[in-house]
Amino acid sequence: MYTDYKSLTEEDLDKKITDLQSKMEIAYRLGQEHVMEQLQHHLDELKLEYSERFEKMKFDLINQKTPNSMVIGEDDEPTDGDDNTSEKTTKDNKRIS
Repeated sequence: MYTDYKSLTEEDLDKKITDLQSKMEIAYRLGQEHVMEQLQHHLDELKLEYSERFEKMKFDLINQKTPNSMVIGEDDEPTDGDDNTSEKTTKDNKRIS
C-alpha cells in the first residue's frame, strides 16, 4: 500500500507518526513481528517525509538570511553618484592621500 504523504500537513504527519508508534507498541506486546515490520516501513516513510520538509524549511530560512553576493569589499567601492575623487588608490587598493 503506497500512501502519498506529501499531501499531508505537518500537523497530520505528526499525528500519523504518533498513531503508528502506539500501534507498534501494541503489535510488539502481542508478538506480531510481521505487523511490526509493516508499521515500521510506514513509520520510516513518514519520518523521511517529515525530515525532508524540515530540511527544506531550514534551507529556505538560511537562504533568506544569506545575502545575494558574498564578495568581500564590494560594498566599499564608490557608486556612480559618490564624489570621492579626492582620494586615489594604488593597484592593490591602498589609499593615497
